[in-house]
Amino acid sequence: TVKAFKGSFGFIACQVVAERHKGRDTFLHRNAINSIPAVGAGVAFKLALDEKGNPKAVEATITSEPPADGAGDAAAGGAAKSRRQRGAPEAAEAGAAPKPNRAALMLFRGDEVLVLREFKEGHLRWSDIGGKVEPGEALLETALRELQEEGQGFLAEEAFALLAKGLRHQFGGDGAGEQATMVTLSKTGKRPQVMAVFPMDCTGVELKLLSREEPNVHGVHELRWLSRSHPELSDRQLTRWPLL
Repeated sequence: TVKAFKGSFGFIACQVVAERHKGRDTFLHRNAINSIPAVGAGVAFKLALDEKGNPKAVEATITSEPPADGAGDAAAGGAAKSRRQRGAPEAAEAGAAPKPNRAALMLFRGDEVLVLREFKEGHLRWSDIGGKVEPGEALLETALRELQEEGQGFLAEEAFALLAKGLRHQFGGDGAGEQATMVTLSKTGKRPQVMAVFPMDCTGVELKLLSREEPNVHGVHELRWLSRSHPELSDRQLTRWPLL
């Protein structure tokens, strides 16, 4: 059953998949289903795993329409009533800000932003410089690690050192620096997707970008400055959703 769907992606609630993958919902992209689904619709799909081992649906088709209006609300109300009867809280952490599970850099100069291009979901797509926060890792260190890994072979060592120094100065961990911008990517699923973004103006800074014929070991094909208004950056087929 489609649990949530907004824009170009959503999630499927499937008990069999959840039991095998630590309770995770199944990711569903618009390109992987025959029609844009409504929440509550039944779907049939083949199970695949993304690059991090999380479940995702492929070759999905809608098999049934969602329940009539009100049925979903009634079910939700029943579940809430059941929780109250058991003495369970309505929301375990109501009002608490969710912790970021992703961190990224937004390096810009004037109208341009530094982006990378990598092979994802069968296509070359523009992406931000960032990734998953590892256990015990500081948010800025996550973003810097991703920059070093994804920029391998495309960003000169002296350029990385200059950026790292500037970012640590601007967002110092001693409490004197600026705070990262928190962006909610998705409110669905068992854990909201929240990203910490570290923006820095690189105007006037000489950053030497390198070119190579083959992608690096992390699957990155290119690192380039692009105008924010570049048409490919608003194309869902050519740009990954965190950057969008």
